[in-house]
Amino acid sequence: MKKFLTYICLFSSLLLVLGIGFEVMLRRIPNSYKFKQEIIEKNSDKVKNLIIGSSVTNCSINPAYLADSTYNISLSGQWLRYNRILLERYIGQLPHLQNVIWGISYQTLWIDDCISQDKISIANHKIYMGIETDKDPLYNIELIATGSISFRKWSKYYLLHKKTMACDSLGLDHGFDSTERSHAWLQDIPRLIKGHSASQEPAAEQTFRDNIRRLNDVAGLCRSKGINLYLVIPPVHKLYYELTYPAQVAQMHTALEEIAAKWDNVRLYSYFNDNRFGDDDFHSGNHLSADIGAIKFTQILQHDIWNNDSVQTKYPVHSQRP
Repeated sequence: MKKFLTYICLFSSLLLVLGIGFEVMLRRIPNSYKFKQEIIEKNSDKVKNLIIGSSVTNCSINPAYLADSTYNISLSGQWLRYNRILLERYIGQLPHLQNVIWGISYQTLWIDDCISQDKISIANHKIYMGIETDKDPLYNIELIATGSISFRKWSKYYLLHKKTMACDSLGLDHGFDSTERSHAWLQDIPRLIKGHSASQEPAAEQTFRDNIRRLNDVAGLCRSKGINLYLVIPPVHKLYYELTYPAQVAQMHTALEEIAAKWDNVRLYSYFNDNRFGDDDFHSGNHLSADIGAIKFTQILQHDIWNNDSVQTKYPVHSQRP
């Protein structure tokens, strides 16, 4: 029995050492969370214009084509909860900040970075950005919190020697370049829409109300600092737009218009159904390509913002959707 317990202890110790080693190696792998945090901290005395949001702005607004001293700290899968926390954390450290551009997608207002929806996002924000929204200590351990994803991340970097982070120095994510586009991206659009459509459950409506509150909180914070807030809805592919639910699109626009009307420092720019964008401009149904579409879109956005032309797309009228 004593021998058996000794073996168990040795085996457990070995697993612990291997686990610690694996965790250390994971922390050394380049990732967008840490990189975006470093961007804003290293350039805090330069930032005049800040882009926040999820993947739709992570790849679609190129700071180099917008204005001097512009940085994109948007992150794929980062929703309004963390957008607000990041801005609240750093806004006092950005003495020259004048404008915040906040990207909004079709599904944004009905999604939250919470345990029931995205444990991986919670873990990555806690580990790499020091943002804690959950007290569970297991979110401090990437191997446990992200499970099989951590093994794929480790293999991609250490075994396959592939990039795990494709952002440039201003924060634009080139993992969405046209060369990285799937051959079946058009065929995948119906599946995307299905995943992006708002749930009819009461919890989804509560999330919607929470997100509207977050938008208003940020609008008020920016106003108190003399900062302009631009709510931007990037374009989507024609097929994606045709498959959206008109009620969801209308609710999104109405809510954002009400926020823009409430605050004198907020403007809404919606390009949701902009017909100036074709197949060559997109990486997927709702993401512009970082190397082509983003340049085109940013030049349009730059003109509209600096000329104070608020662009609001008309609500869609579809026959395909109920």
